[in-house]
Amino acid sequence: MNSVVRQLLVQNTDVVIIDTGDSYEGNNRFFDGAYITYSKENPISMNPFKIEEREYLENFGEKKNFLKALLFLIYKGNEEPDKIEEFIINQTLIEYYQAYFNPFKGYTEEERQTLRKKLLIQDKTNGKFEEYESELENDNDNESLREIEDLSDDDAQNKIKRKVEKLHNLVNDKSATDGEKANAGKALIKLMPELVENKYLIRIDKKIDKMEARRKNLKVTSLSFNTYYEYAVQRIPQIMAEKSIKFEINKFSTILEPFYKGGELEDMLNSDIDKSLFEEKFIIFEIDRIKEDKILFPIVVLIIMDVFLQKMRLKRGRKALIIEEAWKAISTPTMAEYIKYLYKTVRKFNGIAGVVTQELNDVIDSPIVKDAIISNSEIKILMDQSKFKDRYDEISDVLGLTQQQRQQIFTINNLNNKENRPYFKEVWICRGQESDVFGVEEPPECYWTYTTERLEKEALKIYEKHYGSIVDAIKHIEIDRKSNGCMKYLDFAREVNKQQNVSELWEK
Repeated sequence: MNSVVRQLLVQNTDVVIIDTGDSYEGNNRFFDGAYITYSKENPISMNPFKIEEREYLENFGEKKNFLKALLFLIYKGNEEPDKIEEFIINQTLIEYYQAYFNPFKGYTEEERQTLRKKLLIQDKTNGKFEEYESELENDNDNESLREIEDLSDDDAQNKIKRKVEKLHNLVNDKSATDGEKANAGKALIKLMPELVENKYLIRIDKKIDKMEARRKNLKVTSLSFNTYYEYAVQRIPQIMAEKSIKFEINKFSTILEPFYKGGELEDMLNSDIDKSLFEEKFIIFEIDRIKEDKILFPIVVLIIMDVFLQKMRLKRGRKALIIEEAWKAISTPTMAEYIKYLYKTVRKFNGIAGVVTQELNDVIDSPIVKDAIISNSEIKILMDQSKFKDRYDEISDVLGLTQQQRQQIFTINNLNNKENRPYFKEVWICRGQESDVFGVEEPPECYWTYTTERLEKEALKIYEKHYGSIVDAIKHIEIDRKSNGCMKYLDFAREVNKQQNVSELWEK
């Protein structure tokens, strides 16, 4: 992958890598990139909730889906949210950003009418309207008449009031015949449902007034996890009451609390990222120190992916996101849709998304990988797979390989084609339906750049200290290795470390 990264960089591609083990540290130093190491003591501070008005207007749907994924990752972990949870978090995010960009001033008459209909249907469904109807039926006639006076004064309701008054007077008119009274009583019974519904709307209007007052009091003056948390823990109980639905608000607020003011992880989601990072051509986020943290690790991976998406929209040209073993942290049912969205969005902005794994078992054993990653990957690169030969039927099914492609893969590094050639490794590359095995040969200078051997890296630093730059160090360390009889890289590195100096200054 170091070879792929180098080629991307020399082709003027911006590269962001999420790594868990210093695999690309030498490459990063060679290209003078930004290398950011995450630890609990020195966390990567970001503010994924902060967006500009333009992004709100143009890409809010995408941002909202990311924030939902983030919140559910914190709240539910690998567990999938239910429909009510999905609805409530979605609603709070919509209203939270509306409160910031378009502060709530009150419902329009059209919105009130829509709410009246929704709330009336809701109360007819949950039985509250029926209870009220029964109460009215038990009232005496005079009480019903007095209640009529409370109706609002629009034309439709005035018409009902006049009809009811006329009929009620007829029923109580001593000069009226029994037949007239009976007919008036029947007419009143027919009008009662409409009367009851209009009377019930008075209650609903009062409820809407309360909802309006509560919404006006919920203000958002800045965007961060802190202000979202404050908004959500106030708004969710209101939504529960308005919709007559249940949500574990105490559990939700408790699980998210460590990320809020005064919490252990407060800085993680409330501090703006250094904008200068967006100008860097090559960024590595090294998060090996938290890879065992089941809470932090997937959250950090997700947030870095969002940083990449922001960078991708802001910058012209080609961009690449490479996720090393860290992708395992987000290959969950909760994250599947977001990973699909990432791939599709990246392509829209002239970008590349890639995942790297050392073990094909990860591919075989995760349906999420197949649905969210493999199905959206146009290019697949495999190295020597001989140790997986016994499981290759499963692997072929997951990767969608033809019989010819399987045969190609099993020739990797197995052909007698090494004689009289420099050292090279073979890889299988597939793009669409086209595939073949290729030899990858890199110059020795690249080996010194890519190496992860501790002794070789230490030897290179000795040369870098002497020559002042990693570029000059790589050039001279290879010249010296060859001038010392083309020693093996590791053997030469041992001697450099033993002498603690460059070759020309060794004690003979």
